[in-house]
Amino acid sequence: MFKTVLVGEGGVGKTSITLRYTENRFDDNMRMTVGANFASKKVTIGSAQMTIMLWDLGGQPRFHDVVQDYFKGTKFGIGVYDVNRIYTLERLEEWIHRLRVAAPDCDLLIVGNKIDERTGNGGISLAEGIAFASKFGADCIEVSAKTGQGINEIFESAARVLLKKYIQNTTRP
Repeated sequence: MFKTVLVGEGGVGKTSITLRYTENRFDDNMRMTVGANFASKKVTIGSAQMTIMLWDLGGQPRFHDVVQDYFKGTKFGIGVYDVNRIYTLERLEEWIHRLRVAAPDCDLLIVGNKIDERTGNGGISLAEGIAFASKFGADCIEVSAKTGQGINEIFESAARVLLKKYIQNTTRP
C-alpha cells in the first residue's frame, strides 16, 4: 500500500478528484474537507497490482498545522491548483515545501483542475503549470474532476512512478 497525499489550497478540487477516481462521481455541492479524508483503490499497471491509499487533506489555513502530521510516510504527492485562480498555484509552492520537509523522498505530480471552467485566455496556461512543476522535478497535467477528463491519468502516472521506484527495484537481483 502506497500513501499518496493530495495537497493544495481549499476549493481547488482535491476531494472531487478523489471521488471521481474512487467512485466515478462528482458532487456539485461538495463540502470543505475538515482535516483529512481517506480512500484507497487497487491499480494495475501491466502485470503488477498495487493499492494506493489516498489522503485528501483540507486546504484551508486553519488546517495547516493539523495536516502537517499526515505528510509523514508519503510516497507520492499530488499538488492540485485551480487553473482559474493564479494564487492557488502560487500557494502550492508552500504546500510542496511542507510536504518535502516531512517526506523528502516522495515523488510529485502537479495537477491543474477545473479546466471545464476555463474561459478564453484567462487563468493559468498548461505551459505555466509545466514551468511551475519543473521547479520541483515534476510533471504537470490538466484535468476536470467534473467531467472526469484526465482523472485516471493522475493515478496511472502515480502508479507507474511507484511501481518503478518501489516494486521493480526490489525484484531485481
